[in-house]
Amino acid sequence: MLKVDHIYSGYGDLKIIKDVTFDVNKDETVLILGLNGAGKTTLLKSIAGFVKLFSGKIILDNNDITKLDSYKRAKLGITMIMEQAIFPDLTVKENMEIAHSKTRNSKFNDELNNILKTFPELKTFLKIKAQALSGGQRKMLSMAMALLSKPKLLILDEPSAGLSPLMVSRVVKYVSLLKENGITILIAEQNPSFIDVADKVMVLESGVIKLMGNASEIANNNEVRKTFFQVS
Repeated sequence: MLKVDHIYSGYGDLKIIKDVTFDVNKDETVLILGLNGAGKTTLLKSIAGFVKLFSGKIILDNNDITKLDSYKRAKLGITMIMEQAIFPDLTVKENMEIAHSKTRNSKFNDELNNILKTFPELKTFLKIKAQALSGGQRKMLSMAMALLSKPKLLILDEPSAGLSPLMVSRVVKYVSLLKENGITILIAEQNPSFIDVADKVMVLESGVIKLMGNASEIANNNEVRKTFFQVS
């Protein structure tokens, strides 16, 4: 579905991402694992169209989207969830209506009922403004909105940021639910918990992919265990 082909990107004259190449197949969950400053967010923004490439190509469904603006990539089905993904002054239900409006291929109430089966906790928050939600509840809402928008590729930028270990485990579960609903997912994280829901894992360091393999291979790699699991 997605091919990132030898891309270099960054800001001004500064190259952050250096010669990165990888594929994301349909229905696959791919994890980009890296510490702070590794270049994870820049890489995701490069794919979503928020950061221009110096060189290289990005291919979506065999179409070259390298020169397309971010909104055009969004229309093709690339959705990136960041901290500002929700509208705090709107209710939970209104936020989900906006997400659904991007597709309009079904009735909102039907889709809402399906969403509430996947995220039943949201049922009690429908009339509450999003700004009143906790950090974890906002993450849940953003995941529900992503499911409603029916993305071809969902990009998650550090969904565990600012959350307690208990809440992180719940967010991992949310990602698993999205995966079960047939969404192709690309995640950038420094929390190794997300290896549990990944099919393929890449380790990014200083803008370069240092390791790539299936989830079990990377989870058992000694360097990865020392760096991310703090196993000596």
